Amino acid sequence: MTTLNVTQSGATPQENIERPSDMIVKQAAKAITVTDEQGRAIALRLPKPLQRLRFIDAMGESSSNALWAGTVAPLMYVGSIDGDAVPVPATKAQIEALYQRLDEHGIDAVEDGVKQLLGLVKVEVDEEAAKK
Repeated sequence: MTTLNVTQSGATPQENIERPSDMIVKQAAKAITVTDEQGRAIALRLPKPLQRLRFIDAMGESSSNALWAGTVAPLMYVGSIDGDAVPVPATKAQIEALYQRLDEHGIDAVEDGVKQLLGLVKVEVDEEAAKK
């Protein structure tokens, strides 16, 4: 039996159309690396839903303090520092230890990177460098 694919002029064949589920998987696998002022490479990734819940639970009573929670929330996106894997903190002590390990330089880089990761910042691309 012969299979016939019919497409309208300018349309894409069905197998080349990205399904919503494909877009979700691609977004979930998205990761970026930022470099802080000390030259550390900090890899950021999207935490899974359960990891987010556990991170919120790890904050304990401090999660109700908007300033504290907003300050440490970007830490759940840290995947590694200079190639050393960093698990999502599961206790308040782990959150504080990661915050101290990153210091202000790392925290600034992580905050900027999370904005990029979530698509909240338009990243400028050097077109000449991209062509190479």
